Amino acid sequence: MKSASFFQIGSSPLSARASFPIGIYIAGVLIVAAIILGIWVLTKRVIAYRKSDAYIQKQLERITTQKDVKKFTDDNRLTPAMSTMLWNMCRDLKVPNINYLIREAEKLEELFRKYYFLIKENGASQQDINTLFELTFTVEKISASTKNLLSTKQLPIESVVFYLTHESEQFPLYVKINNNDFVALEVPKFLVERPNIKPPLLERLRFITKAQNGMTYHFTSRAMRYQNNPDGKIYLIIAHSEDLINQAHRNSKRESIDADCLFSPARIARKEEIDKKALKKNEDQYVIAQKEYKGKLTNISSGGCCIKTNLPIKEKQYLSIRIPSLDIDQHIIGIIRRTRQLLDNTYNLHIQFLKIDLASKNRINAYAFKYEI
Repeated sequence: MKSASFFQIGSSPLSARASFPIGIYIAGVLIVAAIILGIWVLTKRVIAYRKSDAYIQKQLERITTQKDVKKFTDDNRLTPAMSTMLWNMCRDLKVPNINYLIREAEKLEELFRKYYFLIKENGASQQDINTLFELTFTVEKISASTKNLLSTKQLPIESVVFYLTHESEQFPLYVKINNNDFVALEVPKFLVERPNIKPPLLERLRFITKAQNGMTYHFTSRAMRYQNNPDGKIYLIIAHSEDLINQAHRNSKRESIDADCLFSPARIARKEEIDKKALKKNEDQYVIAQKEYKGKLTNISSGGCCIKTNLPIKEKQYLSIRIPSLDIDQHIIGIIRRTRQLLDNTYNLHIQFLKIDLASKNRINAYAFKYEI
């Protein structure tokens, strides 16, 4: 019986592998590696170019487009109303690319001021003006975050630093020396002469300061020693601190003020009072006492205020507030969140607004942003 014969076409697999030109394989690997390296180098150059002064200047010479506004909106989570307001402003004022202009706080401030008066003259609604203020404050915080204060070494000479006592009373100190080793703060003599408020040594003290971009920072630092100078001035020497906390969590612009106000006790109406026709017109249904008391506003925002008074009013008390000095005759309803007794036996009432009409809110914001003082 004849054995079956088999025919093999071409060389065997082993022979084929042996005869494969290894040079082609190495060349292919090198080509792929060269392509990857080229892409990496090109990407690095593009990134470096986009961070260069030349590229930034080119972007600032280009007018903001809707696409730019959409990117800004997405990156910073603007509300639809704020996004629309931003596009309207950029279009009407031909604003340079907003994504790059955000680093120039002074130019932004001037643009928002200009647009405020423009829409006001054109009869904008109170709601639109309120949206503009909300957008302005949001953009201000975003701009400030690009230039954060990271260390007390950045505090400029003659800047104001407020010392906070254990009772949170604030006293202004002034930066006189700022070197690599310490900060020297000029302390008023009355503060040193009163043991109950004198900043204690070898303790971590609380301070507040406002950066040049307008943002407020809290920090703590250890008091090292007092220094008496030949001119009679007293310096408090404190260690440097890098635990500065940006108080950007506020929802509205706050500004110091020295103005009279009127306030009255208020309360939530009882059910039987709500049923009365006179109260049905008041959707928040607060009952306001007729007697008004005089107080002094020390700071204010569209979200609340601080009133200095001789009356020791307890916390969680409702108040109705009027501010004639800001042309606010409508009653603003607020609640006292904290009452703090001061050294002169007066009281600071820290108030959160619960009910405020848009017109009053806009007047307060116009003051806080220094558009109308």
